[in-house]
Amino acid sequence: MRRTMTVGAAVLVAGTVAAAPAMAVSGGDTARPGAAPWMATIVFKGDGPLVQRESCGGALIAPDRVVTAAHCLDHVDPTHFEVHLGGGTLSTDPGRIVPIEGWSVDPGFRLIPSPRAPEDYSKASAADDVALIKLARPVFDIPTLPVANRAPKPGSTVDVYGHGLTRTPDPKDPLPALGDRLAHAQLKVIYDQACGQAFGSQDVIDGPSVLCTQAAATVCSGDSGGPLVQDGRLVGVVSFAGEVAGKQCGDPTANGFADAAALRSFLRQPRPPLAPMTQADPTIAGTKAAGNTLTCEAPKWTNGTPAEVDYAWYSNKVDPSNGFEFYIPVEGATNSQLAITPDLAAHKLDCGVTASTAGGTVVLYTDVI
Repeated sequence: MRRTMTVGAAVLVAGTVAAAPAMAVSGGDTARPGAAPWMATIVFKGDGPLVQRESCGGALIAPDRVVTAAHCLDHVDPTHFEVHLGGGTLSTDPGRIVPIEGWSVDPGFRLIPSPRAPEDYSKASAADDVALIKLARPVFDIPTLPVANRAPKPGSTVDVYGHGLTRTPDPKDPLPALGDRLAHAQLKVIYDQACGQAFGSQDVIDGPSVLCTQAAATVCSGDSGGPLVQDGRLVGVVSFAGEVAGKQCGDPTANGFADAAALRSFLRQPRPPLAPMTQADPTIAGTKAAGNTLTCEAPKWTNGTPAEVDYAWYSNKVDPSNGFEFYIPVEGATNSQLAITPDLAAHKLDCGVTASTAGGTVVLYTDVI
């Protein structure tokens, strides 16, 4: 079993995994055909409807690279994703799937805990929230979106695009809230002080790397990584919104974007370092029986040897009240080998491998045994 996220879990800072927020355009309208040819959609691989596998947005800023939010990619398994370029309505116009060579997360990326829920990363804001996806081969027949040289001025109008949620899903009927059609909305740039006031704390705003907007429309889960555009240039990347202040998708709120001009040096570097990639999952060698030892074997790496590799073991637990199965860390099991006790032999086990390079960190899991 490869541990992947559900569509709901993929929505953090406006949608993430090891990071925080994620959003979709609520209160906007359907983008006119051809308005955003550089639009990218990052989805989980699988056979289900594309709209249910959508994770984050992005934009083609050079023939061989897509920009998205760092929280969409940090501490996840890159082999779980695929990138679609040029799509519109996902159910009928999914765009072209392009192979990924690797990705690079801005080294300054970090989560900023929400004062309302400091332990809940899904409600965090973020700083330097950008990442680059390096395509395996350049794409020359799709227009690129140039990165702006300067940030838009407060009071000016900007355009956002996304396939995220259009409202808070109804547990009984969540599908109508999914953003099948590419949505668009116009927003107004606001000052950092007004942004902090809207979120209830100036501490959630990293002024040097965050650009804020506010309007009747908002971004929501699934919009993370999507482009903010002014005068045909990328001025921002969807990062976080109302979740930081405890609001639901569709509630009036400010919106936080990674400031593309402030982060231009990272976005425009000619050879970004890439996070680790692999051709296969890690595996567990040995027999799960009391008295034996299991070994978690890391796969062969591409994009260079990781500077650091860490291991963690997990055992399953079942909630007797509802039958829900989940995995918790095995205490003290932080190396590649695990001595099997009678208690561990009675549980399902798997191993997680965390690997880092200058380009970022990935987390891979073995099959459950």
